[in-house]
Amino acid sequence: MDGLLRVSLAGPVPSLPPDFAERLVGELGRSSQTVDRYGRILLGGYALLSVVACAVVMRGHGLDWGAITPMILGPLAVAAGVPWALRRANATLLHSAKER
Repeated sequence: MDGLLRVSLAGPVPSLPPDFAERLVGELGRSSQTVDRYGRILLGGYALLSVVACAVVMRGHGLDWGAITPMILGPLAVAAGVPWALRRANATLLHSAKER
């Protein structure tokens, strides 16, 4: 196993070309808005499945719902609050820049 890992890690890091998204949209023949919508649906489904899987695993290890709920909802609240905080910070910076 160590040898396999050494060989795998010695190779170059894979990456997508910079114009990958545009080429993908061209190949699909759809608008980028449609691709973006499906991407959001896929990401949302992945997030929901992750939350359910985490809850099942934590429950299987003996945690009660009183501990599981804040451990799942806490990071979700932070993730939801970051865009709001960034908009608020930008508005404050723009307002202070206009006063000068």
